[in-house]
Amino acid sequence: MRETVIRAAIDNPLDGIIPDFSIFGAEFTQLWQKLLAGLWGIGIILAIVFLIIGIVKMASASSSGNPNEYKTARTQAMWAGISLGVLAALAVIVGAILALFG
Repeated sequence: MRETVIRAAIDNPLDGIIPDFSIFGAEFTQLWQKLLAGLWGIGIILAIVFLIIGIVKMASASSSGNPNEYKTARTQAMWAGISLGVLAALAVIVGAILALFG
């Protein structure tokens, strides 16, 4: 014989609660926004630098006829390009996730 287990539904304790950083004051809000913007900017700059390095390595490997080195450089440039695209669209991505699951 098979037993049927019935579980009581529990209400979501976070339902209806929206994150609000203003509780810590305007100075805190300005500080974390500046820090986040700075880190975001550094990430974009690093992605651009790695993209440039990857493209230069691709050109160098192509002219020297080294297919393995070219493939490695292409992979680096590809990941740097993807990273740059994600960093550039980060606000849209986060907004979409919050809109879908919020």
